[in-house]
Amino acid sequence: MRPRIGITSWHHRDEEERWEAVLDAYTRAVLEVGGLPVILPIAIAEPALVEEYLETIDGLILTGGADIHPSFYGEIVLERCGEIDEERDRFEVELIHAARGRDLPFLGICRGLQVLNVALGGTLYQDLSYRAGTDPTHMNSREQRGEAAHPVAVAPGSRLAAIIGARELPVTSTHHQVIRDLAPGLTVSAVAPDGVIEGIEGPGRFLIAVQWHPERMAARHPEQLALFRSLVESTRRPS
Repeated sequence: MRPRIGITSWHHRDEEERWEAVLDAYTRAVLEVGGLPVILPIAIAEPALVEEYLETIDGLILTGGADIHPSFYGEIVLERCGEIDEERDRFEVELIHAARGRDLPFLGICRGLQVLNVALGGTLYQDLSYRAGTDPTHMNSREQRGEAAHPVAVAPGSRLAAIIGARELPVTSTHHQVIRDLAPGLTVSAVAPDGVIEGIEGPGRFLIAVQWHPERMAARHPEQLALFRSLVESTRRPS
């Protein structure tokens, strides 16, 4: 049986309705490496309900999306903070804590890296412009969002390095927020040339998050698919 990999969704609104949405590149990447994607609708952040969600899956992917409300890391909303979905924030923070309690294999992508850092006690810069010396190309255009924008240096000896099999690799870049203070218990596994944290990891069976979008690069860059393969493989190993 294929390991079941939960994939978080996000709210898409039109003039009349609100939709639960997931980019199909996430589900295709999970299927490609032998997993069974299970889309998780955003739910009320009640511990009992979140535990029921986690009972149905073997691993978890937190996807990209809107900004996290700064109140989750003790700040007010600044002018250049972007769109916020507090319902999703509350749900995903509760989901992270419950998943960590179970040592559930976890992969965070873009916003997924940021919400992991915030949930575990870290902070963010609400916009690239608030961090001195940050390269503005981190926020690539929509037309270029699947293209490599800059390299990242992968930390020797990190779990990410073992998975990727390289000390440096090109990555996408479509984000306007970055880690400010790293959460306790996490370590940096990749950085951009300007020093922006691009990869983090932590203890346990599998706890890795990256700032770029490997799902958008997987078709042309097999090393990016290795992140999804390692996540799926980790679900088959004993806790």
